[in-house]
Amino acid sequence: MARSSRISFAVILTILSVASQSFLCAQDRTLSGRVTDTSGVAIAGAAVYMPARNIGVATGPDGSFILPLPGGNQEHQIIISSLGYRNDTLTISPDDTDESLRVMLLPVTVAIEGVQVTASRPDNITIIAIPVSAGISIPSLTGGIEAAVATLPGVSSFSELSYSYSVRGGSYDENLVYINDVEVYRPYLIRSGQQEGLSRINPDLTATVSFSPGGFSAAYGDRLSSVLDITYREPQEFEASLSPGLITSSMHAGGRSTDGRFWFIAGVRYRSNAMLLGSLDTKADYIPRFADLQAMAGYRTGDRSELTLSLWGSSNRYTFIPRSRTTTFGTVENAYRLYAWFEGGERDRYDNGGAALKLLIRHNERVTTKVILSSYLANENESYDIRGAYSLSSLDRMEGPGSGPDTLLNAGAGSWLSHSRNTLRTAMTGLSYRGDLNNGRRGLEWGVTAKHRRHDIGINEWLRVDSAGYTVRDEAEGAVLTSYTDRSSNISSFIAEGWIISRSSFNAAGKKCDLNAGIRSSYDTYNSELLVSPRISLNIALSDRMAVYMAAGAYHQPPGGREMMLESETPQQMLKAQRSLHLTAGSHYDFIAWERPFRLTAEVYGKLFDRLIPYTVDNVRLIYRNGNIAGGYSAGLDLRVNGEFVKGAESWFSLSLMKSEMRIPSAGTGWYPAPFDQRVSFSVFFQDYLPGHPDFRAHINIVIGTGIPTSPPDREQWDVWFRIPPYRRVDIGFSKVLIGERKIREGFSMKELVAGIELFNLADISNTISYTWIRTVRNSEGEIREYAVPNYLTGRMVNLRLTARF
Repeated sequence: MARSSRISFAVILTILSVASQSFLCAQDRTLSGRVTDTSGVAIAGAAVYMPARNIGVATGPDGSFILPLPGGNQEHQIIISSLGYRNDTLTISPDDTDESLRVMLLPVTVAIEGVQVTASRPDNITIIAIPVSAGISIPSLTGGIEAAVATLPGVSSFSELSYSYSVRGGSYDENLVYINDVEVYRPYLIRSGQQEGLSRINPDLTATVSFSPGGFSAAYGDRLSSVLDITYREPQEFEASLSPGLITSSMHAGGRSTDGRFWFIAGVRYRSNAMLLGSLDTKADYIPRFADLQAMAGYRTGDRSELTLSLWGSSNRYTFIPRSRTTTFGTVENAYRLYAWFEGGERDRYDNGGAALKLLIRHNERVTTKVILSSYLANENESYDIRGAYSLSSLDRMEGPGSGPDTLLNAGAGSWLSHSRNTLRTAMTGLSYRGDLNNGRRGLEWGVTAKHRRHDIGINEWLRVDSAGYTVRDEAEGAVLTSYTDRSSNISSFIAEGWIISRSSFNAAGKKCDLNAGIRSSYDTYNSELLVSPRISLNIALSDRMAVYMAAGAYHQPPGGREMMLESETPQQMLKAQRSLHLTAGSHYDFIAWERPFRLTAEVYGKLFDRLIPYTVDNVRLIYRNGNIAGGYSAGLDLRVNGEFVKGAESWFSLSLMKSEMRIPSAGTGWYPAPFDQRVSFSVFFQDYLPGHPDFRAHINIVIGTGIPTSPPDREQWDVWFRIPPYRRVDIGFSKVLIGERKIREGFSMKELVAGIELFNLADISNTISYTWIRTVRNSEGEIREYAVPNYLTGRMVNLRLTARF
């Protein structure tokens, strides 16, 4: 009986507690939301003000705010303002206070004592904010956010078929990508751009894009080169789009419930680049099929908390049945033609998917925390058996109209047989906790993460090349293989990470300064290595228009899936993290030209590496060798000017100068060019429209870069190398708004219907991505020679697409 009384008493107390909390919540209401510009970029420091009560708050670094409201049933007038933006006034009714508002401010130019001030995105020192519209409109074979990133200074892309990019001499594996605070992983077995499917980033769902080419804060994980931080959109009302095209087709939809507590957004895409691959030298049956689905939903569980679930998955199939190949190469004086025929084929499958569950809690107007549980699975299979024979002939140079080159001499003939059965299974699971304290001029960020990873690797591939007795020998030992790899491994480890950052703003000598100092640490049971990475950055505003900044820090890259597949003549060794020290200094200057805002940015940098794992590049495949035995450096200058060259449309010009070298002390090598040592690169992304007809738009994407070094497959990089020809490409797109905003039925309207045409590789330049090496033995001249037969990328191509937005 006593026990029953205690239970009843506890139940009564619980009911009274819940009732009192409900009563208090009814008395003290809050209004929460997020302030952004028209591109979805958060506006930090915007004022959210209630004039009737003379109370207000400032938005945090992510543009979010929480404003306390007095009790009662009266309406409240809220004013949102920020320097350089047009004020927005909202009338909030009692029913609206439960909603999470999304406020977009329009940029304007204002005059203050003769000085023009325009809206500019908040600076996070080395972070570059990229308009989402650029990733949607940029003419590119891959399209998307990565195509826009590749036009930034310090960033290089060497294949229009791939969304991979190199940053300041680093490899493809040295770039971090996050979507909604969850790290994104790339397929590891991909060896050519035509095998790559869809990028993990869906531009239709994207709200903000932030990119740092180096010197990034301790909040981001361990990679040696860059970080790309993506945030997906939370729709405030119903939205949708449908975009069929010859290469990629996509659709998306999103919406929010009437009470504002639940929202969702989802997108599906399908891509087939068979039309593009038809322009390659190798004539074949190309059957690429790539599809993905991404969905995200959120539910506001309380006035200060929200639960978000993200799901994604992709299916990538690539079938390749080659028939023949004809490639002409060389110079006018020494021209050659390779003809080859093939039997067999290749069938690849790359599937991956994952999920993330995030709980966001706004404890008060200053403290926000997140708990994120994520999982990622990937299954990669590569299988091919291809037999081929070739004939290599020198060409006779003939002059005069209507005359073409004819074969003069057979330089060699031979055959090859290639085989592969490669598999990779990857499983990643992570749990992280992140927090942010914003206290005006000071702030604190922190986070801890626990991850488990598993890689099941199986590599079985070999190649046999026979050229006029090249592989024939007297011993009855069977066929001689040119290359052979048979290796399997199962790698599993736990990783613990933690970081903390202190932010502060202060005045020094009358100049506003922003200091970001942090430290990151991680421990991996794979090699029992504890890594500590201190990082610091400082921004000094010399005037309203000009600022200088610098960043320095230590960066590590623990071995990942691709590094663990390294080729070595010695038994598999325990790899350590590659290490780097970054030092960056730069300045940006804001100015007005043609009554429109512009920014000029100049940045110098230096990176010092040690414990590097040497690698070679074959198309987009990286082949690691021999463990942590190399050192190196990268140094350069990046220049960029961006702004509204045409009113209302942001464009930019980028120029980079760089030198990147490596050496292997244990092998006694001197300095030699790093695999991605591109000395000069220049890129342009330009948007325009017809005067008086903004519904007719043009977009141009220009990329020019010097060649990167390459070596024959049986030679060391530091011993024999030469440079691939420069990469030059111009893509241009035109679009016309066929139908403007139109109401279809009550509550549903079309925003616009746009038709577009894109011309890829306008100048029809044959860019080289890699080489096929042919060795002739005992040819007609009795000589042994090696020929580098270029593998060319795509030629001129036309794409059509239609986009409807609702």
